[in-house]
Amino acid sequence: MTLEPDTSPSMDKSKRILAKLLGPEADTGRFEATGEPLDLVVELLRDVAKCRSTRKWVIDSFGIDPGVSPATFYELLDIPRINFVETSNRDLEIQVVSLKETRKPEDPVSIGNLNSVLKELYRTLNEVNEKKVHPVLFLIRDMSEEKIDRVSELIASIKTMKGKLTGFLLTSRRVRVLEDEFKNLFPSEEARPIQPLRRSLDRVEQELVFYRTLREFNRQWKALGLDLFRVLKNEELPNLIDNLAELGKLLWNIVYNRSKVERSLELAGISFADSTSLFDENRVPVHNF
Repeated sequence: MTLEPDTSPSMDKSKRILAKLLGPEADTGRFEATGEPLDLVVELLRDVAKCRSTRKWVIDSFGIDPGVSPATFYELLDIPRINFVETSNRDLEIQVVSLKETRKPEDPVSIGNLNSVLKELYRTLNEVNEKKVHPVLFLIRDMSEEKIDRVSELIASIKTMKGKLTGFLLTSRRVRVLEDEFKNLFPSEEARPIQPLRRSLDRVEQELVFYRTLREFNRQWKALGLDLFRVLKNEELPNLIDNLAELGKLLWNIVYNRSKVERSLELAGISFADSTSLFDENRVPVHNF
């Protein structure tokens, strides 16, 4: 039995939208000939356009590219949750494989690879949110990775100058020199409530614990160029988390529905083995409207 072509109004509407998305040069008849649901094809191509706009916002706002290059991805394989993946052999036995041992630095980053990076980055940013114990960070405006160790040294020195009975009475002048240095390191108005330093040692030490965490995460994500100090200074952590969550959601929707419209996505130029096809306008010219 031969199936009659779908000539319903919804099909006509999907074809018109598909033509707008792919441009007038696109042969929408080839997509219709696959027999795959064009409304879903339209939805996923719109998701591709949204992926691009979200990626651009993250690049413009934070200087990091969530559409990671092969070289960047290879460096990120130092992060265990990205490097180690579960796979099954012919006997359906689960094996853990190290991507760093099985791929070359120039190998394309698959959409699955990209998804694992976004999941881990999203987890990291949420962990930063959880470790931010105090809603107010007095030092963040002037803080940098280089200042962390020096502030630790200042605190340690001041503590040694405190007498058990006399407090800072006998060492006040020397303590004041260290406090002036601290004040010069953190001149912003936000740091004034914790001046002088001798009265806020415990509070500053608590912040330093958090800043060491930021420094460690920055080093972990160095290949991506993540600067958490900058993110927190600009109070943009919630926005970054939300946009990465949106990008992850879009990717998941594309991957989840892949089998239903696989031939159509291939016709559009999308390769699941190479995530750059999602972001390259020359390879997949999707016109958002």
